[in-house]
Amino acid sequence: MSNTNIYRTYYRVQTPTQTEQDIEMQINSLEIWGKAAQNVFQSDIPKVKAYVGKIPEGKKGIEFTTNIPPDPNTPPHLAYWSGNREGVKTEGGYAKLKVLTITRHP
Repeated sequence: MSNTNIYRTYYRVQTPTQTEQDIEMQINSLEIWGKAAQNVFQSDIPKVKAYVGKIPEGKKGIEFTTNIPPDPNTPPHLAYWSGNREGVKTEGGYAKLKVLTITRHP
């Protein structure tokens, strides 16, 4: 269960899979979306993936806050959210994380 008084800051940098159009849709919905990994860590489980902390100076992307804790056993500098649980839903091939704020950088 989430605690509405506890939240953390996370970020995602703009990449070919995290485009300006994706960022705009996420800002409008107050949800961060993630697909299943298609790289060397292939999976059939959609996950929202982000880095812990504030976006580094000069990087382009988004910074967001949420009170939904990441999945257990996520590496310390990363955060993953998957499954259907409070604040996270799987829909249309995406995991969707409810967030409190989203800020575009720069």
